[in-house]
Amino acid sequence: MNLAMIFLVLPFNWRTLISWVWKLPPPSHTKKNKLNTGPAKRFPVVTVNNILKDVLTNYLQEEKYEAELCRQMTKTISEVIKARVKDLMIPRYKIIVIVHIGQLNEQSMRIGSRCVWDPASDTFSSYVFKNTSLFALANVYAVYFE
Repeated sequence: MNLAMIFLVLPFNWRTLISWVWKLPPPSHTKKNKLNTGPAKRFPVVTVNNILKDVLTNYLQEEKYEAELCRQMTKTISEVIKARVKDLMIPRYKIIVIVHIGQLNEQSMRIGSRCVWDPASDTFSSYVFKNTSLFALANVYAVYFE
């Protein structure tokens, strides 16, 4: 007997097949997306603001503006801020710290920044410090790494 004859010999009822297919029970579970599409823990902006305020105040409270000293202080302050933010152990966030220190005279200054990011998960924190001879602006950008 060849294969064509087997199919001809087997009784086949379309009505039975259709009723069997339509009476299947619904699946007992639904499939969920297992990929992390957002952060499990949000970036703590208020805590980072407190870190910025504490570090800038401690390092610059009694300092006078000197160009070479302030150049080194921006590097030191940036590293300290980054280390303290990383100590919070917020997973999957890339941390960028930018510190500006300038002489405080009777001038004005505008500092701007632009980033491409997801407003649902990425954020920033900023703090401005002033004393009698200098100002400092510290920005921390937190970009979620998917």
